[in-house]
Amino acid sequence: MKVFTRDYRIKSEYPEVFARYFEGMRPCVLDIESTGLDPSRCKAVLAGLLTPTDNGVRVTQFLAENHYEEDRVLNATMEFLEEEDIDYLITFNGQAFDIPFLNSRLERTFDKRRISLYGFDLYRFLQKCTDLRSRLPSMSQKSLEQHFGIISDRNDTISGRESVAMFDEYSLTGNSTLEKIILTHNREDVLHLHRLMLLSLGETADFDAAMALYGFPVLGGRFSCRPYISKAKKLLRINGDQITAPVSAAYFPDLDCPVTAVFAATTSTYEIDAPAGRLGDDFYIDLTPLGIRLSSDPDCINNYLILNSRTINLISRLILEQFGSRLSEAS
Repeated sequence: MKVFTRDYRIKSEYPEVFARYFEGMRPCVLDIESTGLDPSRCKAVLAGLLTPTDNGVRVTQFLAENHYEEDRVLNATMEFLEEEDIDYLITFNGQAFDIPFLNSRLERTFDKRRISLYGFDLYRFLQKCTDLRSRLPSMSQKSLEQHFGIISDRNDTISGRESVAMFDEYSLTGNSTLEKIILTHNREDVLHLHRLMLLSLGETADFDAAMALYGFPVLGGRFSCRPYISKAKKLLRINGDQITAPVSAAYFPDLDCPVTAVFAATTSTYEIDAPAGRLGDDFYIDLTPLGIRLSSDPDCINNYLILNSRTINLISRLILEQFGSRLSEAS
């Protein structure tokens, strides 16, 4: 296996509205190259990982020199994520392909580790939370690069399918030209995905509402959080995934807390219901029985929090953090 690193003096901080949800969390842009799409018979042969540095970003690549070095690529990738203290991954369709593919290959190589990190899939986010799908002929990464005017900056000339055929030849010959082409394709994918993050997040008219729809991280990525108001039942419903160390627990309303919460380890999910009041078209939450004070918040009056796209996410995070602490103490 070969290891390559390259530093770039380009902007590494994502827009402030995005950073508000990921404060204190270290990101990694991930893209893999494989010998095909089926993880039951195909292998991961190249992993590209982009991380922020003090002066920009760094791209690290782990390349198998033949079909028999997959385990070394997998091991190097997992060690990198652990040693770099990565808190969340940024991918393009990675929740459907890259992450499950890697986890499947880890399982098939009898590695007990698996990737259990919050994932921000830009493809899925833009599909669900913007109107780009109706405006563009395709939602492929290169189509988006064309839309945002950065595709001409690409230095690679091949597709992922061509990369598969090239690796087959490279594994037999070790040809340095093929190696360079394969590495460039993968490196350009993570670099341009990073640039798309900088350019495309502003496509959402209401980013807070978009993050609630997609699911934002809580407690350093231990949970994903997707809150919404159930108008018929007059409650704030908070649900999502237990990403790391899922547990089973249930909490019911009592004199100290009016909230219902159910955590299921078997499905790695949870659901929390907090009662909400309604005045006309507006909903609000009484923070006092929750033991929460937000006196400095402009939408909080006498400790009643008016619910809008921003405050829904804010109070959902605070409530989930309370239960997360309870679960940690119980375990």
